[in-house]
Amino acid sequence: MTEFLPQDPIQRAAADWFAKLQGDPILEDWTAFQTWLEAAPEHAAAYAAVEAVWLDLEDLPADAPKTAPLAANVVPLRPRASGPARRGLLMGLGVAAAAAIVVMAVTPRLTGPSYTDYATRRGETRQIALADGSRLTLGGATSLRVRLGRQQRDVILVDGEASFDIAHLENRPFVVAVGAREVRVLGTEFDILSHAGRLAVSVRRGLVAVSGGQEGTVKLARGQQLLQLPGANAQTREVAPDAAFAWTSGKLIYDRTPLAEVVDDLNRYVATPIRVDPSAASVTVSGVLLIDEEAAMVRRLELFAPIVAETTAHEVILKAKTARR
Repeated sequence: MTEFLPQDPIQRAAADWFAKLQGDPILEDWTAFQTWLEAAPEHAAAYAAVEAVWLDLEDLPADAPKTAPLAANVVPLRPRASGPARRGLLMGLGVAAAAAIVVMAVTPRLTGPSYTDYATRRGETRQIALADGSRLTLGGATSLRVRLGRQQRDVILVDGEASFDIAHLENRPFVVAVGAREVRVLGTEFDILSHAGRLAVSVRRGLVAVSGGQEGTVKLARGQQLLQLPGANAQTREVAPDAAFAWTSGKLIYDRTPLAEVVDDLNRYVATPIRVDPSAASVTVSGVLLIDEEAAMVRRLELFAPIVAETTAHEVILKAKTARR
């Protein structure tokens, strides 16, 4: 039996939440957990500490030496508890006591799984099937890293756009780090665009939580998108889910979208850089562009907007029609 010192209420609540989420949480449980997590910065810090402690204990080899001296108030904790016994143990787990166990007793530690890197070239689309049953689709000029841990599945979206169809695993959340933000889910389908200072997180199925911004944690359901443009605050808006995922089937759909954003997208699919002339800075685009040979894509763009394309040896310049001489 493990003995504990009196606990801080936040530490106990964090341990209680961690234990609850190891069982069979329903959507309402996750929503309540997110509400508690957002209530104070101390909540997130306490929960992260509990999660990190248990991950270290899970990584303790069965034959690891346990002869290191412990803190006077800590009796050795047996790792790898499971089922009701594991949850009961978690319910009483104090962060301070657990930290002492990890520091003094967990020797040696196993090295966790490493990241696997995936990337696409300009104009390339790539589908990836992960070992957990999840499916990823990478857009052009996209790079990301994947690590499937036993407690958590992690992805770092370095740059570009990717859609995620995540297998539901109750005890292994799927977390995508994108810049300073984090997108956390259990099982859902969503799309993330992160390029040139623009971030868009769109949900087609399930519920995701986006954290790390000034607005705090934002929960997105089907048909919702968190959008942040360079120099602006993030906003949540309604979107057509299939439109956000259209690029995976070779289409780019726009509805009064600034030309500069359209060009940012096209530049991940063409070899010759495209640039917007200041004369066309206020132009917006509505229509469906097929991801095709680059000259054809530029020609279609000219049909959708009052612009003309001028091609030089090194780039394509899009100008307003009235600016052409």
